Amino acid sequence: MLDGAVAGGVFASPPTGHVLYGIAQLHKYNSGGVLVIIGNYTGDRLNFGKAIEKAKIAGIKVEGLIVGEDVASSKNKTGGRSMVGEVLFYKLCGAMALKGYDLETIRKTAVEANKNMATLGVCLSACSLPGQPPLFEISPDEMELGAGVHGEAGIAKVKMGTAKEIVKMLLAIIVGHLKLSRGDRVAVTVDNLGGTSFLEMNIISAETKDYLENHDITVERVYAGHLKTSLEMHGFQICLLLLNKEHGDLFLELLDAPTSAAAWTGGEISVRSDGGHVDDESLLKGDVRKAASGPSLSAKQQDLLRESLTSAAEVLIKSEALLNKLDSGCGDGDCGNTLKKFGHAILAYLKTASLEYVSNVLWDLSEIAETDMGGTSGGIYSLGLSAASQAFSIATSNSVPTWLSALESAIQAISKYGGAEPGDRTMLDTLHAVAETLKKCIEEELLAVLKKAAEAADHGAKATASMVARAGRASYVASGYTQQEDAGARAAALWLQAILCSIASKI
Repeated sequence: MLDGAVAGGVFASPPTGHVLYGIAQLHKYNSGGVLVIIGNYTGDRLNFGKAIEKAKIAGIKVEGLIVGEDVASSKNKTGGRSMVGEVLFYKLCGAMALKGYDLETIRKTAVEANKNMATLGVCLSACSLPGQPPLFEISPDEMELGAGVHGEAGIAKVKMGTAKEIVKMLLAIIVGHLKLSRGDRVAVTVDNLGGTSFLEMNIISAETKDYLENHDITVERVYAGHLKTSLEMHGFQICLLLLNKEHGDLFLELLDAPTSAAAWTGGEISVRSDGGHVDDESLLKGDVRKAASGPSLSAKQQDLLRESLTSAAEVLIKSEALLNKLDSGCGDGDCGNTLKKFGHAILAYLKTASLEYVSNVLWDLSEIAETDMGGTSGGIYSLGLSAASQAFSIATSNSVPTWLSALESAIQAISKYGGAEPGDRTMLDTLHAVAETLKKCIEEELLAVLKKAAEAADHGAKATASMVARAGRASYVASGYTQQEDAGARAAALWLQAILCSIASKI
């Protein structure tokens, strides 16, 4: 791995003979001479140029090659700067030297690679030399396009965008610069400029591959990692090497050649694979359910269920501020936001969904919780609703005992995987209170059952105010932050009461 910001201050300072010796050791091998690869920067050109002349005087067979593939500076009189592509030149030329190619052939091959390579990068923050402030300023909503590896600013400031948008912007420029067309093959290098996370790098790499292949440009290799950095700069570069008909297969052979260089990211994972996984969105479209199961609802019952779920969704949306307030201090203050998303997603679902089978409806809601809520709450609701769905899939009627069985299944699933139990100051306290009440009054008139269950939901939520938190985020903080009701318990009470009261109003 190279660091341009450090290299700019170090490589130019020692005597040029020492610099040449270091580079010579990288490239001499069996090639019968020395190839000096020079990054296209004024200091590098001058110092390495002097070293080459001194070597020639000393009788050493030596060739120099100035490399630079930066698109941002490509219109300069001296050509584009050397970016992460320089690392590829070391790999290509080193592999050729090991294979015994002569010096002239190695240089000619490197020249061809330079003609068919282009790099462009972007950064969100500048680097700073030790003990000094950042080398340039970037606003929080902006990015620096074409920043250099020595810490220098770029050619323009552009507005912040998503990974997909940024990759699209960079690749449109690179593809145009190389004049790539459908059917071309490329090797891709995604270079971490120093401070970009692994998560971000993986996303960027995936977006790069998707963009190119959506334009029918075949990605034969992807190399991603800290290959040429600029201290802690938060940014990345994308480099494309065109694998043309004349030299493409040779370039791949050289890139694939084994090396002991620890920072080289080549290997099996970098090689194109045509089988198996296609893309995440396609994988997520699969439906686990094979067919409708369990008891069906009449048209009238479906209307009642739709109205009940609508009431539940609306109360969650209206209660955003209350739930956020209850969640602050002992949580991260977003319980209301999360359940509001769930409410909106349910309303959208109800516009077109068939509610004939309760098991299917509960399953759909579990999927909505997973995809639209997200986080811990999404996981809890998804588990509970999917367990309730399974209980209904084996039921023979839509009676109160069936609903009780579904509720108990949900409680068991949440407790099993979440680790909480009734009494731990969570939403389970509300659900448990309702389940216990249903058991006691299950033989009574339906209207009385609904009323008592709604009251139990409220009492269950209120009881959490005096409980000691033993599970969930509230258990991580001091007891002084848990003097009010648990937000999750109150949320469960709100939607349960909305459903129960909606049904009661129609009886």
